[in-house]
Amino acid sequence: MLPFFIGAYSVISSSIYFFLPLYLKDSLNFSGAQIGLLYGVLSLNAILVSFPVGVTADRYPARVLTRMGLLATAFCLWVLPGVSRFWPFLLVFWGFGLSLQLFRQSLDILLFKETPEDLFRVFGRYNAWRMVGMMCGALVGGVLYYSLDFPLTLKLLALGVLALLLPTSRLPRSLGVRTPLWQYGRDFFTSPVLFFAAWLFLFTLHWGAEVTCLGLFLENNLHLTARGIGAYMAGEFAMVGLTAYLYGRFAAGRLNPLAFLALALLLSGTGNILMTSPPLSWSFLWRAIHGCGDGLILMESYTTIARLFHVDRIGGNSSLISLVTTLGTFAGSLIFGPLGAHYGYAWPLIITGGISLALLPVAYLGLKK
Repeated sequence: MLPFFIGAYSVISSSIYFFLPLYLKDSLNFSGAQIGLLYGVLSLNAILVSFPVGVTADRYPARVLTRMGLLATAFCLWVLPGVSRFWPFLLVFWGFGLSLQLFRQSLDILLFKETPEDLFRVFGRYNAWRMVGMMCGALVGGVLYYSLDFPLTLKLLALGVLALLLPTSRLPRSLGVRTPLWQYGRDFFTSPVLFFAAWLFLFTLHWGAEVTCLGLFLENNLHLTARGIGAYMAGEFAMVGLTAYLYGRFAAGRLNPLAFLALALLLSGTGNILMTSPPLSWSFLWRAIHGCGDGLILMESYTTIARLFHVDRIGGNSSLISLVTTLGTFAGSLIFGPLGAHYGYAWPLIITGGISLALLPVAYLGLKK
């Protein structure tokens, strides 16, 4: 059931996150700085709850947290269309991000606590479903936004989220183990974990650039409609999912850690830079290549977490890694939302692609040490 639920989560997130800036700019007349702040706050609330959620999931059944996240997500999606002023919108959007974070993080923790023997295959299938959900969400969101409007789309999604409460009884029941809080710090502040966290933070800066600028780049620079944007991003998500699945199924362990990480960063960074050039076919080709790199990074992240931490404390420790990626997205949103609005929506993608390529020597030195 976990692959199904992560797919459902991804449908919800991708049908909103990449299209919302279009609605905020074109219908509500929010500025680039306001859009960047909205997505920054979305990351900030995840920063506040990541570790408490992880520790709670170590001590109590995580599927209870999943149900709480679903209920709160449905409520926020239903309320959000009725808000048009910035500060009230920010408040409701903060609640939406908080509830969706609770939902996703609970699923990841349940996955890690199952401690599968074949990590690569299980994580590959899980992330393939995640990307299939992202692909479907991009297509469905684009069609609904184009055919209906954004407020009605949100209400339909709210009803869909409520329907997900029914199958939660089939989620696994994780056993609770009480662990002193200081033990999480002892696990985290070691050289391998800190290196992993540092490069992951720098890499995820491009996620902040994408959520604030990618949809607007596709609309303004490549002149795509909402349906076109959905199809474009669905193609990328398909490549991410296919890469994760095929690597987990056939290629796991065939590359040494340095070659694997170098290939992932090279594909992701180069793809992010070159996708900013027209024509559309050229842009999409490099966006698909970027997706292959992100798929490899996704697999590396999940398998590294499973190897680094003890299963009894993996909820809290994996939440600290989630906190790091959220901080990267938060910083990227605050930096690149205004930068894209002022200098052009291609520049955040180019700059963050360059950051990914600059991580190549960092990866070499860190893994060598």
